[in-house]
Amino acid sequence: MKNLKNILFIVIDCLRADYIYEANKSHIPNINEIKKNGFSFLNTIATTSTTTPSFSSLLTGLYPFESGVRSHSGYALNKNVITYPEILKKNGYHTYAEVTGPVRQEIGLDKGFDEFNYRNRDKTIHTEWGKFLIKKFESDYKKPWFVLLHIWALHEPRIVLNQLNYEKYGKTKYARAISSIDKYLGELFNVLRDDTIILLTGDHGEQISRSRIERKAKNIIEKCVKSLKKYNIFKIPYSKIIRPIHVGHGYSIYDVLVKVPLIFYNKEIIPNNKSNVQIRHIDIFPTILDLVNIKTDNEVTGKTVMPIIEGKEFSHRDAYLEAVGINIPKKEDWLVGLRVANKYKYIMSPFKKNFKEELYLLEKDPFEKRNVAPNYPQLIEKFKKKIEKLKFKEFVGERLKKEEQDKIIDRLRALGYVD
Repeated sequence: MKNLKNILFIVIDCLRADYIYEANKSHIPNINEIKKNGFSFLNTIATTSTTTPSFSSLLTGLYPFESGVRSHSGYALNKNVITYPEILKKNGYHTYAEVTGPVRQEIGLDKGFDEFNYRNRDKTIHTEWGKFLIKKFESDYKKPWFVLLHIWALHEPRIVLNQLNYEKYGKTKYARAISSIDKYLGELFNVLRDDTIILLTGDHGEQISRSRIERKAKNIIEKCVKSLKKYNIFKIPYSKIIRPIHVGHGYSIYDVLVKVPLIFYNKEIIPNNKSNVQIRHIDIFPTILDLVNIKTDNEVTGKTVMPIIEGKEFSHRDAYLEAVGINIPKKEDWLVGLRVANKYKYIMSPFKKNFKEELYLLEKDPFEKRNVAPNYPQLIEKFKKKIEKLKFKEFVGERLKKEEQDKIIDRLRALGYVD
């Protein structure tokens, strides 16, 4: 059997790209170390702005409408979809998942894992569980291993270590929570073998508040908006109404919610460099297989980014996006879109009549404040046709049984996603 390297795939819930790539937003010496000595993609786009479908894309190389997982509940992974942990396992890897939140076995995301260890959210990296996890890396995981580590400490309610709860570690609680995660990652990295392949990304981004008072005020306003929504009194899309007041994610597909960091690290096989080329979450696992020289006949939408890492390719990859499910349960409020070449963001509502399409020129308007759709009808038509070719309206997931759905809803209620 070939000499396979251990692989650690870290997914930090709610991690935005700017807090990793822009200097001095957080105190992250350990992440900066793998960033300096690894390869960073500065424009990595998640497929969606919620956790469960994002993980389905990470583990399959498919968009949510292809894998069947488009929300936290309702449908599970299509039984014919092959996951990348399955491929790794078939090729000699021992596969482990350390997950929490809405990443549930009932959705089918355990497929291909020897151990799928789900933990309650009170077991964070900053508790005894975090120490227990480090011991597992030291002696429990059978080599060669692939470990998916889902870190929840940045998700609300964010966790900040007391010794880092000062402004020099970040001006917001969000920033200081990242600093706290970095401290733990330093301890974890210290026990890993030098030849371990490390990947770090976020499942989606996050709209944050600057203070506790601001957050409380926005929450009150949002509750009022939600209560009024049922009367159909609003003339503009719900996503546009709550954009200035929502703290969190899932309500739309603006860059703050879908642009995430991505770092590949291994001193032996990955050069230290960075790229501005736009890539997608669905490209990550094909790249992992490329890194460990595993061939597969499994056809997916994602493509390896090794040619970009090696300096042989510089082409941007169109990124399909969707916001579906828990925060916008009605189909008429669903949003889909396309991010093109770091230049354009197109957003449409496939099931809502008279929706005012959105187009943003990202180079001039990176915060997506000026909708210029009326000025570019040809571009709108071009992007709309690209999306329609994807057959995104199809539902290919396995409908959950009542007991499975009830179990997930109970979990989502405990997480604060549903009332």
